[in-house]
Amino acid sequence: MSSDDDIEIIEKVDASLPGNNDICQLCSANLNCLSPAKRQEHYSEHKSGVHISARATKRTRPRSSVGTSQRKTTPMKLKFRKKSAESAAPEDIFWYPAQAEAPPDNYTPGILPILKDALKQSNKKGATQRAVLCYERTPHIYRESFDVGWGCGYRNFLMLCAALMDQPLQTLYFPHLDDPISPSVRNLQRWLEDAWKHGYDDIGARELEHKLVDTKKKLGTGELYVAFTSRKIPCMLVEFNLQNSPKGFDTLTEWVANYFTEKPEGDINKILRTASPIVTTNKMPIIMQYEGHSVTIVGYELAKSGKINLLAFNPSNRVDEIIRQAALNVSTSVGWASSSSVSLGKTRRSDRSKSPAPKKRSRTNQDPDDGIVSIPDSEDENLENARRAVSLKSTPDPDKVIRAFKLNPPKLKHEYQLLYFTMGDPLSDEEQNERKVVYSVREC
Repeated sequence: MSSDDDIEIIEKVDASLPGNNDICQLCSANLNCLSPAKRQEHYSEHKSGVHISARATKRTRPRSSVGTSQRKTTPMKLKFRKKSAESAAPEDIFWYPAQAEAPPDNYTPGILPILKDALKQSNKKGATQRAVLCYERTPHIYRESFDVGWGCGYRNFLMLCAALMDQPLQTLYFPHLDDPISPSVRNLQRWLEDAWKHGYDDIGARELEHKLVDTKKKLGTGELYVAFTSRKIPCMLVEFNLQNSPKGFDTLTEWVANYFTEKPEGDINKILRTASPIVTTNKMPIIMQYEGHSVTIVGYELAKSGKINLLAFNPSNRVDEIIRQAALNVSTSVGWASSSSVSLGKTRRSDRSKSPAPKKRSRTNQDPDDGIVSIPDSEDENLENARRAVSLKSTPDPDKVIRAFKLNPPKLKHEYQLLYFTMGDPLSDEEQNERKVVYSVREC
């Protein structure tokens, strides 16, 4: 299938029929004889393109259903055929790192390795004490012409989808996010309308008049929470009202730092002696919403002064061309079409301790325009060797790179809402029902 080919749904098979529960949702293979671990391995192979004979992994336009009202509550299996390239839309493309084709012009993979190198240089100069970054294959996604002024929430959503569909910790997230309607700006609108029809977020549905498809309505973290939980992806909302907080914005930055840097297990003295001051983790990014905008937080820097600076991907900011080219060079040289080979072991389901009194989330986004898992040294060495192969002429200034992604605290903003991912197992039907009313936890 060429890069200009599209795919069209020609048949739906109800997975609730006898025997269909053990059918792969992506290639129709019979998984009845496979253990849960082997099933996860099977879906991981889909991400790396192994099953291309059973299912086309390349596409330039996300799949969408014929009509949002046709989706059933039971899992659906889709069969595909090639559709003429003339009908493919030039915009609203979704891409994630495990795909073999080059990313669209508004996608930039490879930024986090460049940012990590810049922070290492800053550490050597004494300007940076420590820095922790999220999952390294998370791409930056810039808005397109059709969603200027309203698309920031959608683009942050796509950055998280790209990371969640690529990460190796919970491989079963991939089919839940990819089928029956894969992510995109317009498809997110379909996701939400479909979720509303199945009882999610009645208050939010009324506020948006039960209509999103083909509109330019802005979305906040509350809507994104609905989108992800309706696809069985566990996530949580946390709110900050900093108006009366003695520490102000530092209250939020300290919470973010704790999220990315949980206490390691083992001999703390040994860990401190051997730990790198600049680390990459397999933590997912955080979506942060405040009045007027939203961004994707990808890590933090502890400066020489002791101040914590958040590092963020802003969908309203185009990546500098020199930084973008360096990032693309790195992403090509380290082989971004293959999933990470790092062995992470079996994930532990997130503890669900009793939370503070929940609070219904508010919509303030108005766009104006189980611990830390570090990448092992061997993986770092491979990445370093690949980066050295990139021409020095395309290497951006480290200080410029850090400035490009350092988030300045929004002025005169007091209320913030964060959406973060617990990386537990996909939600059960019962757990989904518990989340049909959207709540957030108030931190301050």
